[in-house]
Amino acid sequence: MNLTRLTPRPWTALAAIAATLLVAAHGASAAEPASTQVDVVGQMSLRDACPSGAADLAQALAGAWDDAAKPSSVAVTFELHRHSVYSVAPQTDSARALHQIRRAVQGLQCDGGDDATHTVRFVVRFVDRAQDARVAMATAPSGQ
Repeated sequence: MNLTRLTPRPWTALAAIAATLLVAAHGASAAEPASTQVDVVGQMSLRDACPSGAADLAQALAGAWDDAAKPSSVAVTFELHRHSVYSVAPQTDSARALHQIRRAVQGLQCDGGDDATHTVRFVVRFVDRAQDARVAMATAPSGQ
């Protein structure tokens, strides 16, 4: 007897069940606002996570200003667990800027305040205010 022909394909069955549940859940909750459908936990602002973060980042990123287009913005997301900063993800096409921002963020003195893992999002803006003025600012992303 060939047992492989009798054994059902579990992935196919699981995919069908998941698709059925997804369609049923979507149909039942289509009238609900997104805020009741999606629960975002652990979000923190840069100011709450790292009180001196904006000033520290501006100082640490002064060298990155030369390589950045002015004016420009780079959205950054990282994970914070207690005092540990990890998964730093700058959204830039420049490999050099990515490494400079990642290094600067990993050097921040942050505190999550509890045992939960928090997602921190902010935007670094490279600004040319005057001919010899180099300014890098860290601000909250729009919508926060």
